[in-house]
Amino acid sequence: MTLNTNTLGDNPFQPGVVRDTYVPDQLIAGQFPLETQPVVLGAGALKRGTVLGAKSAQGVVAVAGTNTGNGTVGSLSRGAGALQGNYVLTATTATNFTVTDPEGNALPAATVGTAYSQSGINFTITAGGTAFVAGDSFTLESFDATGQYITSVATAVDGSQTPTAILIDDADATAGPVTAGVYLTGEFNGHKMIYDASWTLATLRAALRPSSIFVKDTVSASDPT
Repeated sequence: MTLNTNTLGDNPFQPGVVRDTYVPDQLIAGQFPLETQPVVLGAGALKRGTVLGAKSAQGVVAVAGTNTGNGTVGSLSRGAGALQGNYVLTATTATNFTVTDPEGNALPAATVGTAYSQSGINFTITAGGTAFVAGDSFTLESFDATGQYITSVATAVDGSQTPTAILIDDADATAGPVTAGVYLTGEFNGHKMIYDASWTLATLRAALRPSSIFVKDTVSASDPT
């Protein structure tokens, strides 16, 4: 929340009176208990009422340097002991690469055409039609986003396709994960919720019900039924 700063000079401070009007946003639509908790928001600048799902993904993504050789890296996976961050593979010959973990530690060298499995990082370098030369490189981005919440998309395959929470307040995770509060249970006005276009209100209502999040169509002065 941004606070306005008032500058006071030498004149004596004069007390004042203001009046504020509270206008509810109508997101809450009933008296079912609201269970809340802080979570890690993984991405996006999201508004209050956004429907979220938790990611359950971890993996490795390879990014090639400006290489002379046109070989590739495949069979990527993480195992026990893998670190988050960048593993760097650097060619010393056409068939051998040094391997450095995200903390800068040297790992056993990798050989082109031979499956590599050390310190939880697994991959295979495959030669192409043009041989690698010294200095060619790959960066293996190792990530673990398990438990991070993002906007739920019905067609996702990273776990977030299962909606389980509703964002309490605006939050901005565009620069990296942040902590935010979510509702885990409650009754909510579907017309005030924010959700991805892959959902309809009907499909979202059914998907949220197992989490004790109940989506209602109308809101009146009395408790909606």
